[in-house]
Amino acid sequence: MTYPNVLVLDYLKSTKQSTPELEMKAEEYINLGYQRLVVFEVDGGGFSLYGEPPAVLFLSAYGLMEISDMARVYPVDEAMIERTARWLVSQQAADGSWSSEDYRVAGQQLATTAYVTWALAESGVADGAAVAKGIAYLKEHYTEVKDGYVLALVANALVAWDPRDSFTRKVLDDLAGQAIEEDGAVYWPV
Repeated sequence: MTYPNVLVLDYLKSTKQSTPELEMKAEEYINLGYQRLVVFEVDGGGFSLYGEPPAVLFLSAYGLMEISDMARVYPVDEAMIERTARWLVSQQAADGSWSSEDYRVAGQQLATTAYVTWALAESGVADGAAVAKGIAYLKEHYTEVKDGYVLALVANALVAWDPRDSFTRKVLDDLAGQAIEEDGAVYWPV
């Protein structure tokens, strides 16, 4: 439950709605969560469910995003962010993709590549060449997107990379075009 506290505290601070009491309470929860999170880091970088090798790609990308966001509101070990980013980059294939045997889903390689590229781009510490290769892979394989979930992951990666890029705009327009409105609700097909 640490990540929601991080995001809420960041929002409250950025909108100047925070109070010292609220910050102290949120930081207490974030500190507890951070102490728990660091035990899941695997020697050499990345994260796993029990902190034992091998590191898991999805958990490592998620961990990178959480710790990078946490660094905006709480002191963290910056070296952990860099180790995690370095480990993720080391897992990239020559074609710019990432794949994981940990989760088998339709469009898995495209979804995995989008998620890891998004995490690296959002962290701001990643090797720019690795992110660029991931973006090139997403652009090349974009037409393989079959559902709204994968398209949203691709869109998040592209927005984190360059929100003003014309290809990013195209993907966002495609995502908006897939929305289904029904009975006052909006959803995307999966």
